[in-house]
Amino acid sequence: MKHAAIVQAAESTPVPALAWAGEVIAGERRALEAFEAALPPALADAVAVIAGRASPLTCLGMGKSGLIAAKVAATFSSLGTPAYALNAAEAAHGDLGAVQDGDVVLLFSNSGTTDEILRILPVLKGRACVLIGVVGRPDSPLGRAVDILIPACVACEADHIGMAPTSSTTLQLAIGDALAVAVSRSLGFTRADFLRHHPAGLLGRQSLPLRTLMRTGDELPVVGPHAPVADLLAAMSRGRMGAACVVGEDGRLLGLVVDGDIRRHFQSRRDVYDTPASALMQPRPRVIDVAATLGDALLLLREREGGYSVLPVVDGAGLLHGMLHAKDMLNG
Repeated sequence: MKHAAIVQAAESTPVPALAWAGEVIAGERRALEAFEAALPPALADAVAVIAGRASPLTCLGMGKSGLIAAKVAATFSSLGTPAYALNAAEAAHGDLGAVQDGDVVLLFSNSGTTDEILRILPVLKGRACVLIGVVGRPDSPLGRAVDILIPACVACEADHIGMAPTSSTTLQLAIGDALAVAVSRSLGFTRADFLRHHPAGLLGRQSLPLRTLMRTGDELPVVGPHAPVADLLAAMSRGRMGAACVVGEDGRLLGLVVDGDIRRHFQSRRDVYDTPASALMQPRPRVIDVAATLGDALLLLREREGGYSVLPVVDGAGLLHGMLHAKDMLNG
């Protein structure tokens, strides 16, 4: 239920807020589409230069463009290219000490006339830095000064007065992301590498082995192929996973029964209580290898949208080692 104050405000202020918001989204989308329609070759040049340097990448900007530089630096670092953000104003007061001879500097500016950036250009050039500019006005002092120019031109900003950094910063961010991903791919950065850079939260947990999360022993709902429905239901209730594995005498997984299988059987037959588990089971359920990680399990579940929320865990011989429930992946 909506809060009373929200309802009252909506009723008393007939503002076309959705239409206004939609105009902004449309304006920013047009800026991205225009850039995509004529990708500048300088993008490839920038990727080659960044990928070819061992020293950390410097991302530099001022104001809103400085915020974009900070985000882009974080994206580069996440994807395997060490990078840091440098505020142009602080750089002129000592922070330029972080920039070493020959470093690559990625500069963001819409106008290309930002005093704080222009002031430090001679120092950067004196240190033989390679300057890559994401600049909204190519024929500007900054646009003419950089070694590699990526024009980030927008027809207009997306706000109602055409002055707030909206379309321009969205395009800057997209260009920064494109560079970071392209460099990462060129360097062969992998999903496993990515997870090593993210030890906290769900991202970090994706490297956990399934052995530490799966249910085993008394928590594992298991029945034989000839088990009657009563035993099957008891095992499912005991396991609280909405499913049970059907295994043979040698411990190999024969199939999986989920609660939906039983409901459908109830609807189609009257002798359900005399039906063995083997007649209800799915003989080729989704399974995952016992050596897999949580990240592997999450990928498998995402690939099968609308599927079941359980995964039997087996080895190469088909022996059942445990079972994983979706909530184990989130709470384990």
